Amino acid sequence: MHRIKDKEDLISWIEYEKNKYGIRNTIIARIKQLIGCEKEILFFFQRRLRLTEYHKNSGHKLRYYLSMIMLQYYQRKYFLNIQPNVCGKGLKIMHLGPILTNGNVRMGENVSLHINTCFVAGGNTDEVPTIGNNVVVGVGAIVLGGATVADGIAIGAGAVVNKSFLEEDIAIAGVPARKISNNGRKAWENKKPNQI
Repeated sequence: MHRIKDKEDLISWIEYEKNKYGIRNTIIARIKQLIGCEKEILFFFQRRLRLTEYHKNSGHKLRYYLSMIMLQYYQRKYFLNIQPNVCGKGLKIMHLGPILTNGNVRMGENVSLHINTCFVAGGNTDEVPTIGNNVVVGVGAIVLGGATVADGIAIGAGAVVNKSFLEEDIAIAGVPARKISNNGRKAWENKKPNQI
């Protein structure tokens, strides 16, 4: 997984994610964040996450610790416990609400996360999930243990993923999760808003 390694990466990642959230003017967005607008709160949380990753990966120890303190403020306030260097470029958090990741989880690019999702080690093992690119994770889904989720998979609401799914562009759901459709993220993206 590619990580932010220099200032050029940092600027590129933040601009890319800013566009994903539809943020046009940073000053107006900051005012909206201060009055409690969800989209702007999510963007500024994510911006702080990326700044923390940059300082950590660049070896800026003091700036990393200061940035981590600010990140932890967001994490505690909004229950967004996403650790640095877990998510690839293009992460989109769909709504404010609890998200929990083990610090060793690896997620690819353009992953969309809904609320009440969890990515953790399972049972008596230290193995953690690996999530591919372009994955959508539905409300309340749990991915645990050494499960690998391939590119383009849509994980249904409330699913418990405790085994690997290596076939790309499918939909999985259930407890435990199983394949339910050959249409993954692409089908989800093509639905009209009232069908989601």
